[in-house]
Amino acid sequence: MSNVLPIIEELCDCETDAQRADWLLRVPAGVIYRDCATIRRVLMEAQFRCGLDALDVEFAAINATRLPDGGLPQTVVLAVQAARSFLREIVRKGGAT
Repeated sequence: MSNVLPIIEELCDCETDAQRADWLLRVPAGVIYRDCATIRRVLMEAQFRCGLDALDVEFAAINATRLPDGGLPQTVVLAVQAARSFLREIVRKGGAT
């Protein structure tokens, strides 16, 4: 995939769901926002369903309306925490899901 940025190429080069989960945990939010469609395509091709779910949660959080104090609604925070926890568990196990 030479027509994508190097950071997306790293995702394309992942061979396991654990590697893809690790990538999703580390990638900057700006990359998720900018390249969401490309990331989605890569995760779909890899059949990494929980990665797709996590991507949706992260993208929703990036676009969520913030509270008057600048924070995110608790429902958004909890969804992000749950998705990241699940990804961390995949990384910890080191295998495919």
